[in-house]
Amino acid sequence: MKKRIILLLAVIIAAAAAGVAFYVAKDKGHEKAADVSVNTESGDELLVSITDTDLLTKYYENDKVIHEEKLTSYPAFALDQKQQVLYYTGNNEQNEMRLFKLDLKSHKKTMLYKGAESADSLFLSKDRSTIYFRLGKADESNFRIAAFDLKTKKYKNLYPAANDQDDTVSSFFYNQKNDSFALLHYSVEEDYKKTDEANEKGIDPEPTTIHFAEGRQHKFNELKSLNQFISDIAVSDDDKRILFTSYTQKGTEQTASIQMLNADTKKYESIISNQKSFKLLIDAQPQFSKDGKNIYFLAEAKGAKKLKDETGREAKVRTIYSYSLENKTFKKVWENPNGIINSFSVIN
Repeated sequence: MKKRIILLLAVIIAAAAAGVAFYVAKDKGHEKAADVSVNTESGDELLVSITDTDLLTKYYENDKVIHEEKLTSYPAFALDQKQQVLYYTGNNEQNEMRLFKLDLKSHKKTMLYKGAESADSLFLSKDRSTIYFRLGKADESNFRIAAFDLKTKKYKNLYPAANDQDDTVSSFFYNQKNDSFALLHYSVEEDYKKTDEANEKGIDPEPTTIHFAEGRQHKFNELKSLNQFISDIAVSDDDKRILFTSYTQKGTEQTASIQMLNADTKKYESIISNQKSFKLLIDAQPQFSKDGKNIYFLAEAKGAKKLKDETGREAKVRTIYSYSLENKTFKKVWENPNGIINSFSVIN
């Protein structure tokens, strides 16, 4: 149940096995990429990370490459649009985590933190003083939400409590407008138990109970619990609507759908499922547009191009789509046929 890193699978596996650590960065000076197709909703801008078969990761602000660097780990990132600063993570030969700050105007790169921890799902705080991320430690089996102070260069634990070794955060979302959080968490013990039982019986495991919570740094309120496989979470600007990707698994077959939960009534419904033109990813990363009228998400388009790494393993190109809640229509909004999208966020 730990967060799945569904990148260009073989490429990432190869990088981890080889202990790859390239710190030769190359800034593209905000060049427009001719191979990128962008058609976002009115006023929306996307920050997209994409990796090609040579392990080169590019960061796009809509159709502009703002930075590129050889991949060293799963790329977690956040952008300060106002100051034009990119924050992102990387690993060294010892697989230790590094948090970097890149000034996109001066091209100056600074390492803010190094340690044995792992970090993903970076978010910049409303006042731009803090980076929130999901933290994993080598000596713990659970993941936490942590806050990294950009002035003191130190982090502190937010959730769960420091002495809680069982509760783990599988995904979280920070709402910059309201300075609030939404998160998914579950019991490590329950997850291991269900996995062990399934292995003993030779059957697919039952889903671990996933708990939804929301709130601010020091107080999180439980919203709902579901016995489903759930991979991600996002909220609307007013914190009233929560998006998540739920999926079923039978053997190697997985079928996903995007659900929407009403934070007040606690009722939820399926709003996006597979279509003739695309197949949802089980980590679809649904997010609201800034006006709340559309939902962006990741899927594989019908006939998606296959990319092959040096080992011969393949992965399909992914596309960012939008769904109109009003018109019930879908539209392709971001695609690059020469790499695999790692993740994206609505940034303006």
